[in-house]
Amino acid sequence: MEKIRIAIPVFNSRISPVLDACTQICIFDCEQKREVNRQNVWVDDLSLPERLTILVNLGVRVVICCAVSDVLHKLLKSKNIQVIAGRVGEIEEVLDAFLCNQLDNQCFLMPGYKAPA
Repeated sequence: MEKIRIAIPVFNSRISPVLDACTQICIFDCEQKREVNRQNVWVDDLSLPERLTILVNLGVRVVICCAVSDVLHKLLKSKNIQVIAGRVGEIEEVLDAFLCNQLDNQCFLMPGYKAPA
């Protein structure tokens, strides 16, 4: 796996329930299946376009989240940012699962989640 920048919305130590309404996003730089750096970005009170701009300017390539609105999902896709939605769990475990291609494991799937079109 090449160097990649991943964003995960955070609530306490878990994935925030809704990307659109989260107050904090953790940005992970990963290389060769391991984390090499992380930074927290506060996004409370920012509009969807402002959140998008921050993610684009930071060079995020993948967003892992629980739920995301159709609007924000389409905005992210329009900027070639991969969205992996419908995921739940502790941030550390979710990141490790992503890096090991195990994010489709049942323990990380939100029951009943239907991806935006």
